[in-house]
Amino acid sequence: MGLVLETLASKVVTPVIARSRRSGLEPLVPWLIAAIAMAGLYFGKSVLVPIILAGLISFLLAPIARLLRRTGLPRGPAVIVTVLLALAGFALIGSVIASQVATLGKDAPVYAERISEKVERVRSQVTHQFDFLSRDSSLGSNGRRDAARARGSGTKALPAPTPDGALPVQIQEAPPTAVEELRTYVLPAIAPLETILIVLIVTIFILFQKEDLRDRAIRLMGAADLHRSTIALDDGARRLSRYFLSQFAINCAFGAMIWGSLYLLDIPAPALWGILAGLLRFVPYVGSIIAAVGPVALAAALGPDWSLVIYVGLVFLILEPLIGYVVEPLLYGHSTGLSPVSVVVSALFWTWIWGPVGLVLSMPLTLTLVVFGRHIPAFAVFEILLGDRPPLSPAEIFYQRILTGQHDDAVDQAEQLLEAMSLPEYYDDVVLRALRHAAADVDRGAVLRSAMHDVCQGTLQMVAALNDVSGLVADGERDASLALDGRKVVCMSGRGPLDAAVNAIAAQLLRRAGCTVQELSRDRLAGSGGNLFDPGDADTVCFLGLFDQRSAARIAPLGQRMRDRYPGVTVLIGVERGGIESQPSTHAPGFAEILTLAGLMSAVAAVTSATINDSN
Repeated sequence: MGLVLETLASKVVTPVIARSRRSGLEPLVPWLIAAIAMAGLYFGKSVLVPIILAGLISFLLAPIARLLRRTGLPRGPAVIVTVLLALAGFALIGSVIASQVATLGKDAPVYAERISEKVERVRSQVTHQFDFLSRDSSLGSNGRRDAARARGSGTKALPAPTPDGALPVQIQEAPPTAVEELRTYVLPAIAPLETILIVLIVTIFILFQKEDLRDRAIRLMGAADLHRSTIALDDGARRLSRYFLSQFAINCAFGAMIWGSLYLLDIPAPALWGILAGLLRFVPYVGSIIAAVGPVALAAALGPDWSLVIYVGLVFLILEPLIGYVVEPLLYGHSTGLSPVSVVVSALFWTWIWGPVGLVLSMPLTLTLVVFGRHIPAFAVFEILLGDRPPLSPAEIFYQRILTGQHDDAVDQAEQLLEAMSLPEYYDDVVLRALRHAAADVDRGAVLRSAMHDVCQGTLQMVAALNDVSGLVADGERDASLALDGRKVVCMSGRGPLDAAVNAIAAQLLRRAGCTVQELSRDRLAGSGGNLFDPGDADTVCFLGLFDQRSAARIAPLGQRMRDRYPGVTVLIGVERGGIESQPSTHAPGFAEILTLAGLMSAVAAVTSATINDSN
């Protein structure tokens, strides 16, 4: 018997333990993958950076090669000519920089001495202004002054000979040999030249094998979903190419304007500073600041006062905001698809991984990840974290604000959305959808049913606040097909936790459409023992709420009794809980299907039109 129990225990307990182990390690898998990826990026810098640089340069050169091919030039010669043009451009820029540096280097000691004199003069003026902070106290003299006095009274001399007559000896190293000088100056330059050569070779191969590489990338991303993979690659290539071409043109214009401005201000080597300004502007945020340091320092060395420094600083302070906030949005749109926070975070991350090169590559790399995230589910996390699209839908934002009691924020969101959409559209697409999500959360146990009372009250407050906002629906904006002026409608809410909110929204929309609306509650029926109320001269009675299948089945007999007793009155029951994709239709049997508040208003308009036709 004991053996049987042990066997059963082993069969029962072992799977449970295995499942618990899997569930315990499963949350760590994404973190492990992220750690491995970051380690690969960090240690693979020497291989990945040249390849990525080559890929980005190929985006810049591909339009030129494509233009040459359109003239009838074959692919091989077109690629070679494109690369030669690029090399010629780089050589021209390098020669200009070298000549400007050589010209500037002749007078560099004079400029350095003038800058030092100005800095010392400023320091002395500041010290004089705040001299009271360093005056001697009653307890003793100032330490800095004592140290200066001691340095002034000291003498420099060789130490005295020791008693045995020995003199101190100064040992100097032998001058470096030619091989050592070669190792000191040439070897550090080999690594950049090696990187440049690798980038050049990889760029040529990418331009030659562009279509083949694209097909391989599609196969790697999933040939089964060819359409999505193709869209992702096309979107990424289009965004990157547009970004690089636009950024290159803007930076060239920025450098040219800096060049011309400094030339007019008579700053030495204006071409050097203009080229550096255009190149450094590829570095986000700090590039223009770094580019302004050299010209500002030279201005301080040249001018007798600080006016030239101010003029040079104004050149950068005016041109950079003008380019960044006016020209760039007009040229390639108001957004690159990245959120402002993601630009900063990605710059910090890639700088930490790859240093200054990572700072330059941060924008295109992050943009590539965001584009992939919009089309490939495996990369969706990057689109959520780094993209500029709202992480939550308007309905989810409304639900979150109401659920947490942020009613003022919900009203602010409504006012913003109503600038681009009508009031019925807002209620259907945002509020009603949010209420359906809330009801679904209650059904699956994610939210307590008691919380729905707060959601309903918050929605009612928002509806009341919109009553005070004028101009939401102008008279000229009313749908001409909804002839509701002067019609009388009775709106009665159900007993559900969210029914009162739906009833208030429908009543508000009907009033804005020109109806005379009387709002009632189901509590009135309960107090009258279930007897029907008299609708009076109303032509339509609406039982309103967020009805699921059971509540719709309960309210349908009441609507039928109202039809039987008052034949001239049209009874409408809405809206349904089944307006979202995850739920089936739940309309009351024997009544029209009403999924939206706009559908309710159309149904009331149809009743009104039928009444007018009968009277005629």
